[in-house]
Amino acid sequence: MRKKNNSFKRSVALFSVAAFGTCGIVLACADYFMEYDYDSDFTPEVYVDESYAPLFYSPQEVFYKVGFDDVHTSRFNDDIVIDWSDYLKGKATREQVRYLLLNDSAASELDQLYSAIWKKTKAPARFSALNLADERIRSFVEFMHYAKMIEAYSTEPAYSWDYDEKKKTPVTDPKVIAQVEKLYTETKDPFLKNRYWFQTMKAYFYGKDQQGLIPFFEKTKATVPQNMLYYRGVAYVAGTHYRKKNYATANYLYSIAFDKCPEMRVVTAYNFHPQEQQDFQTSLSLAKNNDEKAGLWALFGYYADEKQAIQEIYKLNPASPHLDYLLTRLVNQEEVAVNGIDFKTAEEYKRTRKEKLDKGALQLVNTIAKEEKTPKPYLWNIAAGYLNILVGNYTIASQLLDKAEKQSPKSELALQQIHLFKIINTLSSITKMDDKAENKLLVDLTWLYNAKQNDETFRYRHALGWSRQYIASLYKQQQNVVMAELFDRDLKFYQTNTNLEAMKIFQERTAKTPWEQLASGIYNITLSDIYEYQSTIAAYAGRIDEAIAFMERSKEGKDVELLGNPFNGKIKDCHDCDHAATQKVKYTKLSLLKKMKEMKDHVDKGEDVYNNSLLLANAFYNMSYFGNARVFYYGDIMDQYGNYIDKYYQPVLLNCSLANQYYQKAFDVATTAEQKAKCTYMMAKCERNIFYTGKYHSREDFYSDPDVSFLAWNGFKKLKSDYSNTKYYKEVISECGYFRKFLGME
Repeated sequence: MRKKNNSFKRSVALFSVAAFGTCGIVLACADYFMEYDYDSDFTPEVYVDESYAPLFYSPQEVFYKVGFDDVHTSRFNDDIVIDWSDYLKGKATREQVRYLLLNDSAASELDQLYSAIWKKTKAPARFSALNLADERIRSFVEFMHYAKMIEAYSTEPAYSWDYDEKKKTPVTDPKVIAQVEKLYTETKDPFLKNRYWFQTMKAYFYGKDQQGLIPFFEKTKATVPQNMLYYRGVAYVAGTHYRKKNYATANYLYSIAFDKCPEMRVVTAYNFHPQEQQDFQTSLSLAKNNDEKAGLWALFGYYADEKQAIQEIYKLNPASPHLDYLLTRLVNQEEVAVNGIDFKTAEEYKRTRKEKLDKGALQLVNTIAKEEKTPKPYLWNIAAGYLNILVGNYTIASQLLDKAEKQSPKSELALQQIHLFKIINTLSSITKMDDKAENKLLVDLTWLYNAKQNDETFRYRHALGWSRQYIASLYKQQQNVVMAELFDRDLKFYQTNTNLEAMKIFQERTAKTPWEQLASGIYNITLSDIYEYQSTIAAYAGRIDEAIAFMERSKEGKDVELLGNPFNGKIKDCHDCDHAATQKVKYTKLSLLKKMKEMKDHVDKGEDVYNNSLLLANAFYNMSYFGNARVFYYGDIMDQYGNYIDKYYQPVLLNCSLANQYYQKAFDVATTAEQKAKCTYMMAKCERNIFYTGKYHSREDFYSDPDVSFLAWNGFKKLKSDYSNTKYYKEVISECGYFRKFLGME
């Protein structure tokens, strides 16, 4: 186990809000960790009662899935509405009952109803049809009259019937307490008597002086039915002891409510706060029977040590339902500790997994599973089977899973869980990928990879990713680079030309085995992506003919539109401006390449060399990271979409050498000062980008240096010395802040 010295000190630090009876909403965790199957294959919801669900293992927040007690102020609302509706026997609609019980705005109308009954005033319009002479209606209104008073003291705001809302200033009027207790004493109707008893408990708890609560409880507890209201009352007694710093007694009482009242498990678990180990031992000494001791250990397991709690509860009562939820917590913690292992080889992974798993946890679960004394032997068999997989006992695991399958309920979720573990067990036992292994896995992995999982609760995503990585590691050991890549994408795979060509051969082959079809179906790189990638690499190397040939074979890539006109060369790089500008011609990746070939052919033939060279230079510039046509290099293989460019692709995408080469060609044949000035400035931009690449883009801490500086680039110097009398020079001054700084104007 990865726990837990000074376990209760840990829990007190975690739950730092003071507990007052049943008070205090848990506000925990700024970010919720909702993807529980990231490192987990074991779904606790399969077999465990939903009352324990918030207490399932949740590494990133206090309560499973919700983070905090998300029904804190409404936990009992539906039950209360049903109870009162049944009591009234249709004499008020369920909507009317719900409104009076739970709606804050009902207070004034409730006062009017109370006055209408006892002072013969007019009833509110909403309730004009009620028979105010009916005994049950009158009893309900009278009860609500006092209940709302107490509610006002016990909640801020007053969400009716929520005993566990914190009250900052408890000031229940003693006269109200006395009147409610009197009504409890005099009332003969069992339904009303039970509820007046609870209101008396509540009133005492939120009064100035709580001293009357415990004596009242002790005097009456033997006559009160042990229902939900009773255990809510027990929690008030616990809160009173907690305020008096009688922690052992408080926690003992919280554990009773936890054990006997499933609806209160979240609240009582939160308020259970032994300050030290001795407090817990004292609480244990107060327990009157094994069930009460089991309740205490169940909470101990939640806060401190599931393994010890399971051991102790199993000795006390093997049929205790608390064992189920503690088992799921134990298994979830163990699997999360081992499933996150990064590995290169299957053997390394299995060895590390076996070393990390707690052997004591494995032995405990194996023992209980073997004895089959629990009410859900299938749960223990499946847990034992899973843990045995993790340590490499595949034959034992198979036997346990087969037994669990025969015993288990036949729900879809339960069958999915066992099926998943069988897949994990089978795959874990395979050490070589051959025809036999492929045939053995084909049907199961087809189910895992392609079947739609109807229940989002089911944890299958870790197994899906792990299985692919595991299979890929076996193929890598066997030097089968294509199959390894198909199962586990390597971002550097296509950087090796032999890998690329091998994958092309595989993807172009039409006759594939069912196993190869499965592998192809889960792979996200298509033949079109490969040709697009080859075209992109060729284009940045200046091999335009080759780039066109590849791009023409890319079904999806060739028609991708660029966002800006790639042949425009502006003083200021403003991608958004270029993208928003009106474009008479919208270029695609393929049409751009074909237009560039056309221009290059003109240059090679000496035809209109200045304009064609300038336009080619602009295209090569805009195709780079610095230009308006970055979309040209966007693709699933290269995968360079953001500001940071991978080191492997930096020499390609941050390179303006071809742009600079064609700007120089244009400069060499320019016939006017304006033409030469433009080429000079554009070459200065290329020079600037070389500086940017070295100072910023090639560094790992690209964003850590906020200083955006510049140099007195040669292009700036030449522009100033040779072309200061041109119109273009003035345009550069107007648009380029760096140039103005160079001139000392800023």
